[in-house]
Amino acid sequence: MKKYKILILFVSFLFLTGCSSYTELNELGIVDTLGIDYTEKGYHLYINITEGNQEDGTLKKDSITYDAESKTIQQAFHQLYLKSNKKIYLSHMNTLLLSEKVINQHLKDVITYLLNQRDIRNNFHLIQMESDMKEVFSKEIEAKDFNELIKMNEQYMGTTKSITFEQFLEELLIDQNTYLPLVKYKQELEIQGLSLIKDFKVFDVLSPNDTILLNILNNNIHQSIYHDTTIYKNQTVLEYQKNQVTFHIQMEVNDKDTSEKKQLEEDLKELLTSYQEQGYDLIKLVYQMKQNHLFSFNEDKILLNNIHLKFQIHMNAIDNYLERSLPL
Repeated sequence: MKKYKILILFVSFLFLTGCSSYTELNELGIVDTLGIDYTEKGYHLYINITEGNQEDGTLKKDSITYDAESKTIQQAFHQLYLKSNKKIYLSHMNTLLLSEKVINQHLKDVITYLLNQRDIRNNFHLIQMESDMKEVFSKEIEAKDFNELIKMNEQYMGTTKSITFEQFLEELLIDQNTYLPLVKYKQELEIQGLSLIKDFKVFDVLSPNDTILLNILNNNIHQSIYHDTTIYKNQTVLEYQKNQVTFHIQMEVNDKDTSEKKQLEEDLKELLTSYQEQGYDLIKLVYQMKQNHLFSFNEDKILLNNIHLKFQIHMNAIDNYLERSLPL
């Protein structure tokens, strides 16, 4: 029942977001990053906000961090509001950081709370933090630092994948499976791959290497390095036929090594089948098969276990990629 309440809230959320009232900029504390953790005392919230102050006719911006702890998420936010002399403004929040504890114990409650806030937009980024939230916010790391790290690794290495709140909800509503980019802080921010979410809890973690494989399967690789193969370009097209899915994968690489091609095929198949056996639909094949009316099984798990996988990988070796990529 709670799942359907979240669905109704999500649909309403798409129509109600936006600025409901006008407030002077120098009266606002604009939230850049929000962090949510859960401890034995309850919810622990952290916010990094930009406060606008009017001085000598010019607007100056200061970055300030606040935190608050309480038994409920509503009470924790109330405590935050009491600490700031500005109106805390969530509409332009860029990034939400979640700890594993809050995901495993209270993800539904966090989603419900956010959907009920009319001043929160749906395009902010979600990240799971592996490190202590208090330490992360003590370093005054801004949302752009997280987002640029994820963007660069997604685009040039394929070791992660960004996701917005709206995308996160849409994927959960398809089959209650989705993912979060996983980041830790140890002197500096580091990508740790992807955290797989199932039934509103952390199901497993994909290493950066396995995330590359997932991005190949999903046609999300721009450039990458997998073992000894440099991938300059990749295109993956899925062909559905009865109970079989064929992955047509075209790559431009630095060296067309037959052994590397065979290893890649084995790794891709092993990754998919290992999660099939656990009942986790890594790339939502069940949903795609149902959309194409190719199966009549009533139970998704039976359907998933009856999908046969086939791979056709074509590697085209490029001698000098930089030279070929430069405009004439």
